[in-house]
Amino acid sequence: MAVRALTATLGNLLLLIIRPFVQGILTLVADLTSPFKRMASGVRHMSQLKDQLEVEDASQLRKAKRQYLRSGIKKYFPLAWNALTYVLPVAAAVLLVVIVRNGLNVRFVLNVQVNGETVGYVANEQVFENAREDVQSRISTAKDMLVESGTTVPDTQWDVSPTYTLAISGRTMTESEIANAILRTASDEIVDATAVYVDGELRFVTTEGDHLRTYLESVKEPYEDALDPSVYTAFAHEIRLVDGVFLNESISSYSDIINELNAGGGIQTYTAADGDTVQSIVDATGVSFDSLAQLNPELETLDQEVSEGTELITGVASPELLKVKVVRREMETVSIPFDTQNSESSEYEFGEVVTLQEGEEGSEDVTYEVTMIDGVVTDRQAIAYTVTKEPVPEITVTGTRLKSGMVAQIGSGSFIWPVPQYTYVSRWMSSGHRGADICAPYGVTIVASDSGTVVAAGWHYSYGNYVEIDHGNGYTTLYGHMSRIVVTQGQAVTQGQKIGEVGSTGNSTGNHCHFEMTYNGSLFSAYSLFPGM
Repeated sequence: MAVRALTATLGNLLLLIIRPFVQGILTLVADLTSPFKRMASGVRHMSQLKDQLEVEDASQLRKAKRQYLRSGIKKYFPLAWNALTYVLPVAAAVLLVVIVRNGLNVRFVLNVQVNGETVGYVANEQVFENAREDVQSRISTAKDMLVESGTTVPDTQWDVSPTYTLAISGRTMTESEIANAILRTASDEIVDATAVYVDGELRFVTTEGDHLRTYLESVKEPYEDALDPSVYTAFAHEIRLVDGVFLNESISSYSDIINELNAGGGIQTYTAADGDTVQSIVDATGVSFDSLAQLNPELETLDQEVSEGTELITGVASPELLKVKVVRREMETVSIPFDTQNSESSEYEFGEVVTLQEGEEGSEDVTYEVTMIDGVVTDRQAIAYTVTKEPVPEITVTGTRLKSGMVAQIGSGSFIWPVPQYTYVSRWMSSGHRGADICAPYGVTIVASDSGTVVAAGWHYSYGNYVEIDHGNGYTTLYGHMSRIVVTQGQAVTQGQKIGEVGSTGNSTGNHCHFEMTYNGSLFSAYSLFPGM
C-alpha cells in the first residue's frame, strides 16, 4: 500500500510538472493549424454551394461564394491572428540573421578623392598612406631638381591633399596605381617614367627605365653562376625600379644617374711614405702580402723598402650603391653532444660511478647562408638543421651503499652555510690558508653543508676535532676545531644534519669552525659559493 501510495504521489507530481508543457505544445499546434483547417473546410463548402443553393446563373453563384468568403474571414480572423503571433517573431529573427550575414559579407573599400573628385579605390588605409607618401616624395624630387637649377619654387606648387571616404564596392588599385592617379590631378606636366628607389628612398627618375634595368643586370652578371643553384646575387643596397607617372621637372639624365650610381668605385691605391716597407704597408692597409704582390709585381719580400711617393694598387672597390652581394648556401656536418643521465643505487659502494651505457655523439647537417661583398664574408647564418644521427645518452649510476650497510644520499651539489648561527668570517681561503674561518660562540651547532658519508671523524693535530664528508659527486667538505663531534666515521648524513659543535681545539686561538671545500681533490674557496656571508 505504501509503494502504491508513493507511486501515485510521484505520478501526480510528474503529471503536474509535464502537463503545462504538453498543454502549451498542444495549444501551439492548435493555434498554428486551426486557420489552415478552417480554410480547407471553407474551400470544401464553397465547392458544394452549387449543389446546396438554387441559383439560375454563374454570376449568382460567384456572388454567393464571395459572401461566404467574407463571412468566413470575419468569423475566423482571430484564429489567423493567433497563428501570426507565433509566425511573425520567427520570421523577424530569420530576417535579422539574413541582414547581419549580408552586412558582414559586405566588402568596404576606400574611395580616394582629390578636390572632391574620385581618382580610384584602395583596399585599406595603409595602402592610402603609402601612396600619399609616394606622391609627396615624387613632388619633393621635382622641387629639388628645380631648386638645383636655380628656379624659385613656391611652397604651394603641386599642393595635393588626397582624402578618402568609405565605399561598398569598386575595383581596388595598388599603391603605385593610386599614386599615379593622384599625381595626374596635380599637374598637366607629367610624363611616363621609371623611379629608382634605393633602400626605400626615391633617388632618381628616368625615362630610360629599360636601359637602366639592362645596365643593372650587367653589373650583377659577372657574379652569377647559372650552373650552381645554391648561389644567388643581389645588390647590397635594395635597388627597386618602379614605372609610373612623374612630374617633368623630376627627370634626371641617364648619364647623371649612371655617374651617381658608380660614385666611389674604382681602383684603390696607397702612396708610400718615407721609410715604408712592404710589411708596414700590409699593416697600414690590411691587405695581405699575396694580394699586394699580385697587384704590384715589383713587390718581392716583406722587408723590401718602398720609395717615398710610390703609388701601389691595393684593390678594386665596387661603387657603394652598386655593391653586389653573393649569397651562397653551404652545408656543414656538426656533432650533437650526448646527455648524461645519472641515478643512485645501493647495489654499489658509496661514490662508485658505474657506466651502464656509453654515450655517443650525434650529428646533424647545418645549412648556412653565407653573404660576401667584394670578396669579404659579411654574414653567415644557419637557416636549416637536419639531424642525421641521434645522440645516445650516457647512463651512469652512483653507488650509495656504505661498508656499515647503511645507505647514504649522494650530495645535490648545492651547499648550505655550515654554521647558521655564526657571528662573522674572520678570513677566507688564501695562499697560506686552506679554508674559511667561521666565528661563532662556543657550542653553536655545525651542520653538514650537503648530504654524503662521513669519511673521517676524530682528532687532528692542526684541525683538532674535525669531520670530513665525502658527498659522492666529486665534492668533499671538512669542518675543524669542533668542541664536540656527534657523528661517526662511515655514517650517512643528510644536508643540514648536525655533525658537531663550534669550539677551539687543535691549532686555534678562538672559537670558530674551519671550513674547507674540494672538488675532485682540488681546494676551492667557499667565498665563490657564499660571497655575501
